[in-house]
Amino acid sequence: MKTRLIIIALLSSQIFYSQIEIQEDNLTIEYIKTKKASQLIGAVTNVRTKSKEIVQYNIKVRIEMIDNKIRPFDVNKFSLIDHQAKIRLRPLSVTYTNFTDKWYFIQLIKNKPKYKSLEDRYKPDVKDTFLDYEFEGVNNIMTPICYEAYDEYKISFKNPDKECHLSYFEPKGLRKRNINLYFPMQKSVKNATLYYGYMKIVDIKLK
Repeated sequence: MKTRLIIIALLSSQIFYSQIEIQEDNLTIEYIKTKKASQLIGAVTNVRTKSKEIVQYNIKVRIEMIDNKIRPFDVNKFSLIDHQAKIRLRPLSVTYTNFTDKWYFIQLIKNKPKYKSLEDRYKPDVKDTFLDYEFEGVNNIMTPICYEAYDEYKISFKNPDKECHLSYFEPKGLRKRNINLYFPMQKSVKNATLYYGYMKIVDIKLK
């Protein structure tokens, strides 16, 4: 009887989130969970934040195309709003996963690079849709990302140069996947809201 009561208590304590339908993109989004992200490069996020006052959060959602067909999915529409500070943030890094593997959404850069190693990241024909959405009284915050940069193949053991750019993501063909969004937030922030375009996905308590 004790085992049965424990199982019932665990089931009743779980919170289930409904799928939110995005009609304009013919897909659904389901919030799964939020946790603090490790700063170990390559393990979870490919962007490290050095400030001790900043915490990266991993927000996991489930994306499913309603017609069950593979189509380009644009993660640039995701944002996290801190209503107290009145700021809107974009992800620093985005991955998609299955049971055993993980892949990164390719980061693109806004301006033409000085170094050859970054030329593949410059695709001005790919639109940054993060900028299509404005919230009254809320400022968009975009943090530059610094990339290793070199003109030829990286064959030296010396530290490479760094070139910093405002960045966004290249859409990726998906049908259904778990998506990990990595957002930087001040340690003092306790609550934030995840949006996809103008659609509110979930209010989140940050721990």
